[in-house]
Amino acid sequence: MTRTFKSLGFLSPDLDMLRHTERDRLAAEFANLEHTMSVAIDECRQVSGVTSENYFVGAAFWLRCIESCQATVLLGERGLSTTSYATLRTAFECLFAACALWRDPAVADRIEAWHHKERIKQAKGMLAAGAETRVSPAELAALKAVSGEVSPPCDWSHQAAANIAELRFEYETAYRGLGLAGAHATPRSLDDYHVVQPDDSLTLRFEPTTNRLEWVLGLVNTCLVCGIQRHREALGNSGGRPATGLP
Repeated sequence: MTRTFKSLGFLSPDLDMLRHTERDRLAAEFANLEHTMSVAIDECRQVSGVTSENYFVGAAFWLRCIESCQATVLLGERGLSTTSYATLRTAFECLFAACALWRDPAVADRIEAWHHKERIKQAKGMLAAGAETRVSPAELAALKAVSGEVSPPCDWSHQAAANIAELRFEYETAYRGLGLAGAHATPRSLDDYHVVQPDDSLTLRFEPTTNRLEWVLGLVNTCLVCGIQRHREALGNSGGRPATGLP
């Protein structure tokens, strides 16, 4: 079996060449992004003197954000255009949660209540969908126990987090835009998977594309810059400090 893109798709080593080509084509954009990424990671690694539990929970979300930003770049530079939208949307979700926690300690309880509301909702949904015939008796008993719990009052949402973090514009533009463009199963997410022929007929297309890679890299950088700014603010409020000498 050959290991070409035609045979393996995005699992093919052919994509390594594309990655290097895109790194050369967008050298300035990648250099700027890598600098921003380095600042974000260094400031997390060199934090000292912070004792706030709220800070650390927010920092864990921030690390998830950084990781998702990196995943976006790894996917995008290999030509997986729409898939990278999903990981970048996750990065923004984690950004909003981290920054909201740093701004308001009460957010922790709201996120926890939302978690329990969702697990109860899932258990009820699984039972309504026929779990009795799909899971073991022990699993069924566990589902029934969870479904019987009282769902806590909860008004939490990613938009609420963005509002608290004062990142509403990023929510309305980047977060919603990524959902429309391809993070969800939308009509626009199919644009790269078909070709319109001269007679208006359609043929399927499955190939790497980096047409919007520069735009994606810009959004990743925006996400990181917002997080760095809010992280520094959180450190100032909690008694910690980033490493000296960083921009």
